[in-house]
Formats: sequence, structure tokens, C-alpha cells
Amino acid sequence: MKSCTKSVCYKGRIPRALLILSILLGLLFVSGIVAAIEFSDVELAELKSGNTIHRELPTSGTKGFYGGSGWAVVDAPADVIWKLLVDWDAYTQVFPNTTEAVELSRKGAKSLVRFKLGHPLVSLTYHVEMERKTEKKILSFRLVKNMPNDVNSIRGYWRLFPQKNGSTLIAYVVAVKVPMGLVNLAGPDLERKSILALLRIPGDIKTWVEGPNGKKYR
Repeated sequence: MKSCTKSVCYKGRIPRALLILSILLGLLFVSGIVAAIEFSDVELAELKSGNTIHRELPTSGTKGFYGGSGWAVVDAPADVIWKLLVDWDAYTQVFPNTTEAVELSRKGAKSLVRFKLGHPLVSLTYHVEMERKTEKKILSFRLVKNMPNDVNSIRGYWRLFPQKNGSTLIAYVVAVKVPMGLVNLAGPDLERKSILALLRIPGDIKTWVEGPNGKKYR
């Protein structure tokens, strides 16, 4: 028997027909429209198998722009994953390339957070405003341009979709623009690995929450 909510239409453990995501910032800030995304049978099979899937924007990899979406189903309630998403101190442990995540200030639902990403060849520091919409389980982020940043722009969001069996579908949308000097320094191989790692980070959350470290949030 198939049933639907406002956000998800599903059958069984994993969404089976249409998954409609309200793209809060437009079609990844390009077209300004709300997009409906339908998972293919292959993608649904990957999610059901516990894998992370992703879609890269057609313009990603052009002139320092990288963007797309990633999804994973986590065997935990949305409230558990939400606690992790807003725990900045945990980011350096959950996400392999994050070496610093420091909340510099907070006002209401918004936090100013400084992030540092480290790699033997390239390291980046940037400041983002993180905005929590707790009831909807949406965490959006946007570059604070009047702060020191090694990227030209970054914005996106996390959104959690509770499933009937108690698991949660994580949706992650991101768009980043970095200086061409960094792109040239990284080279094509590292560039490719970096974008794949960026879009697959819902899988990092899945691994963390479903493992022994996730007990902290349950």
C-alpha cells in the first residue's frame, strides 16, 4: 500500500514513486524555481542498499563553480540527526576534511561559524551564517562576505525527511565558487575527488550516526 505526505511519496522502507524536495534557494540558486526530483529505480536501489547517491549540476566544474545534491537514508529518527547537524564541535570528527568548526556568535536561530578545510595541497577558511529551522528540520548556510574567506561564495542547506519506519532521508544541496588559483593548484584529479566528497557527505553522517559515536545523540 502506498501513502504520501507533503514531502515524500513512498512504498515500503524507501520512497518508491516521487520524492518532491522544495528547493529552498531555487534550483540550486540558478533558475529560481521550485524543483521536483524523481529518483530512478537505480537510485532507489542504491538508497535501499544503504548507499549515498548524488547528482551534480551540469555547470559544476566550470570556472571554479561546483554544485549539486546528495541523499542518504539513515537508520535513526530525524531528531537524532538534527542534534548532530547543529553540533558544530562534532564537525571535525564527522567530516574527514573539516579541521575547524567554531561558532563565533549566535543570535536567535542564526549562528556565525568559521570553518577550515584541510588538505595536504589546499586548505580553505570561510565564514558562514547557519540558520536553523528546527520544526521543519532545515539547516541553511550562506557565506558571510564581509569576513575573511578563501572561497568566493558558498550556500546551500540540509533538510531531513522522517520516514514511517523511523529512519530519515537526508537531502543536502550545495553550491560553491572558488578562485581559479585554487582550482589550478589542486589539479584535475583532486578537483574531481573534492566534488564527489562534497556531494557524498550525507554518507559521512550516516556512518557516524549509525555507528557507536551516534549514541551521543539518541
